[in-house]
Amino acid sequence: MSSEHYIVYAVEGPVAVVTYDRPHRRNAWDAGMYRAIHAAIERANADAAIGAILIAATGPVFCAGVDLKAPPEPRDPATGKRPNMATLSMAEGDNWLTLIARSKPVVAAIQGPAIGAGVTQILPFDLRIGGASSTYSFPFVKLGTMPELGATALLPQLIGYGRALDLCLNAATIDAHEAARIGLIARVVADADLHAEALATATRIAGFDRDAVRITKAMFEGNRGETDADRLLARERDGFIERIRLRRAEQANLGATNG
Repeated sequence: MSSEHYIVYAVEGPVAVVTYDRPHRRNAWDAGMYRAIHAAIERANADAAIGAILIAATGPVFCAGVDLKAPPEPRDPATGKRPNMATLSMAEGDNWLTLIARSKPVVAAIQGPAIGAGVTQILPFDLRIGGASSTYSFPFVKLGTMPELGATALLPQLIGYGRALDLCLNAATIDAHEAARIGLIARVVADADLHAEALATATRIAGFDRDAVRITKAMFEGNRGETDADRLLARERDGFIERIRLRRAEQANLGATNG
């Protein structure tokens, strides 16, 4: 396994900041970088002091997608196969989508180009904030490949089926203002203000009731694409019941401590 440096992990107040730090490869993902990001997010999830996660990047490019020049990984002794970014990030059960879904709120600060997997990786994030320099490229069919990381479901949910297909079939690139207009990102800020704005947003989220935030995210995740009204409302009822039970337990513990 490569010993290459991939990310910087830092804590700023109640926010874990995971910064892609591979500018010489335009922050492109290989297997080692995926493992490093996965481990950093799990580290933040395990830290009770952390209430939100901020994903950022160094250099002029947010992420150039998959590193096609990465050297091959050693073969897995159990399977005889060489793992790669795709097999790791899209593995059954433990993959990029399930990691983000079970994580604390994730905010992206996107500056410069996000290309291919650089775009699809941000789709499951909870909030995406773009710098004015950010662009979003969907070059898949031009390269003889297809969208990944759940993009064929998540992109239509964010921007609509027709727009999603238009971007992908035309191998399109859009700028930050168009991305905000169609709902791919939440808003555009000046590049100089991007980190401060994204950090302030993550800090604000981290300052709210942690259980209420966690349950709210879980309800949105559970009801993503749900069409059955009974199941949809049942998840919301269950969320309210869980929060009431937790609040009562907190009050009981407080009473026992004060008593």
